[in-house]
Amino acid sequence: MNKKLVVVLKADSQIGTGHLMRVKGLLPYFNDYNLYLCADSLSEELIPQCKEYQDIIVTNKDRLSSAVLSLNPDLVIVDHYFLDEEFESPIYEKAKVVVIDDLENRRHKCHLLIDQSEGRTRYKELVPPDCRLCLGYKYNFIKKDFFEIKKTQNPYSHPRVLVNFGGADPVHGCKLVAKAIINGELYKKYVFTIISGLSNPDYNDIKEILSNNSQITLIRNSDNLPQVFSNMDLAIGACGGMFRERIVAGLPSVNVEIADNQAGTCKGIVEKYNLGECATVTDLNNPKHIKDKLDKLIHNYDAFEKNCRNFIKERGIENIVREIRNLLK
Repeated sequence: MNKKLVVVLKADSQIGTGHLMRVKGLLPYFNDYNLYLCADSLSEELIPQCKEYQDIIVTNKDRLSSAVLSLNPDLVIVDHYFLDEEFESPIYEKAKVVVIDDLENRRHKCHLLIDQSEGRTRYKELVPPDCRLCLGYKYNFIKKDFFEIKKTQNPYSHPRVLVNFGGADPVHGCKLVAKAIINGELYKKYVFTIISGLSNPDYNDIKEILSNNSQITLIRNSDNLPQVFSNMDLAIGACGGMFRERIVAGLPSVNVEIADNQAGTCKGIVEKYNLGECATVTDLNNPKHIKDKLDKLIHNYDAFEKNCRNFIKERGIENIVREIRNLLK
């Protein structure tokens, strides 16, 4: 009989799709398990992204632990910013618990904790003494397809730019950039593709903003981002999950911190290692700011692309899978 793996997360218009997609990259390596998903919030439009699971349980937060235990799991992977040791403790006694985090701000009761961020120092105080800590870029969640991207030849006379701010885009970044592109006529110098994300509430507004301009491509969602990346030269996006994917793909970007767990990325990574340009959410309102940033990317393109491609070389998912499987030996 196959062992049972239960994933616990939250994915909706408020928190975005980052947790769902982060774990999704691991699931192909556990096809010898029966897979289940437990969530306290899961947007209906994301259900088609959950075909790997034999069953999906959506319940309130207070009943989430009981729902997990009712499945008699062998392994539980928790990727949820609003759960901590109170939720994990009863499960810890019955199954191996893996926590995926990037906030370093609460206690966990787990056997293994993974945070792909660099410079984490506090987790030893927040987990049991025998918890295995997997920290840093060695344990990144970047799918192998991003490491294998080959850039296509640009058929246009202008650079191709991808705009994306995650699945939910809580700061309305895509909408702000769309307005700036139109108001500043930036489409005359750059070829833009905007991916709004499945949980982005601004999709119809963006569609309306771009309705009189056929030069800008708007995509609701893409199931093949590596292919999209291969057809791009530059990007504008958040410092979230796709940030590392852009780096691995050698896609020089204008990077914007849009959430607490992204704080410090621009100064501590982008500027420190000369990986691209940075902007604030307020900058997205200003066509001149966007144009200036894109122009700088082009001017320093060779250096930015080289630095990006050399920054992360470790295929972290394979390291993560090995550590998780070692728990059950």
